[in-house]
Amino acid sequence: MGREIRVALGASAGIAALVIGFIFLVRYAVPAILEAPFAGSLITASIVGIAGVLALVWAAWKLFAWASRALGAGGSDQ
Repeated sequence: MGREIRVALGASAGIAALVIGFIFLVRYAVPAILEAPFAGSLITASIVGIAGVLALVWAAWKLFAWASRALGAGGSDQ
């Protein structure tokens, strides 16, 4: 039972970090770039937003892969 609890706590902490990262990206990082007084701020904010979302998707995939490996859900019957 300890392994399941450890994986659940790790997954919940990872999901909380992903949500906090998304809120930071949408609430602070992109608007700060958009308020900057240079001509390429819209393009830069778009690139930062897209790269941030892709990084969060990658981190979520790694979290899912880790949880699957830790719980032994590799598709084999035990």
